[in-house]
Amino acid sequence: MEKLSARIENWAIVDNLIFHGFRELEPGQRLTGYLMGHADLPNGVIYTSVIQSVDAANGLVETGNTVYRLGQVNEEYQQWVADQRQARVVREAPVSTFIPDPRKPVTAYPSVPPMHAWRHS
Repeated sequence: MEKLSARIENWAIVDNLIFHGFRELEPGQRLTGYLMGHADLPNGVIYTSVIQSVDAANGLVETGNTVYRLGQVNEEYQQWVADQRQARVVREAPVSTFIPDPRKPVTAYPSVPPMHAWRHS
């Protein structure tokens, strides 16, 4: 049986309805947004079943029963993705394991002339 198809606008990726945070676009997550052109469902906000596969190059997301064509991404989700990429770049930046120390090591203490004792009478 061929899967139904529809377009989804203002979309974002979440893992469930209870947690209101975003997730990466990958299988196992869920797609939410404004559904358009589905044969069995009216246009409106949707929360899909679990994502089975992602074809990012063609903007397609497949769930159990439907293949969604991704339209305009949700601006907040787009910003979240950009922030995640930036954080990943910062974490992956090479860190030098050798940090030169500009101080010179002490090889010997300087000689101190002998001190005379003072007596109180």
